[in-house]
Amino acid sequence: MNLNDVLKLVDEFSEKYRGQSLKEFTLSKNYDLFPENTGSNGWPNEWPNNGKYGVYLIMDKDKNVIYIGESINIGKRLSDYFQYSEDKSCKIVHNWSKTPKYVHTIAVSSETWFERLALEEFLIYNVKPIDNKKSK
Repeated sequence: MNLNDVLKLVDEFSEKYRGQSLKEFTLSKNYDLFPENTGSNGWPNEWPNNGKYGVYLIMDKDKNVIYIGESINIGKRLSDYFQYSEDKSCKIVHNWSKTPKYVHTIAVSSETWFERLALEEFLIYNVKPIDNKKSK
């Protein structure tokens, strides 16, 4: 499923299952793991929503979501998957079905940190990414 369809599911989750008084999610721009120029939104810049609770989407070159995860610190978790190689480019340190190219993050309020768990499960159930094992 492509990113736009997944973001529609995030909207659906917000409308159906969240109270109106809750703070909105903070959605990042796409973060390019292998940018062609260094001035772009991507590697080696800081992770989007770094240090925040939330959900992250890992996508292939066609922006199809291949993995959905959650973390109490999005940036720290992404650093478990992607690190610096000797030439300072992005090094993938996890086995994926398809090569990751982009990351998109969805931060939740620290007051409702537990929402990340429900959002992750809702998205995995509906998207069924190829590299997730939960909810299949």
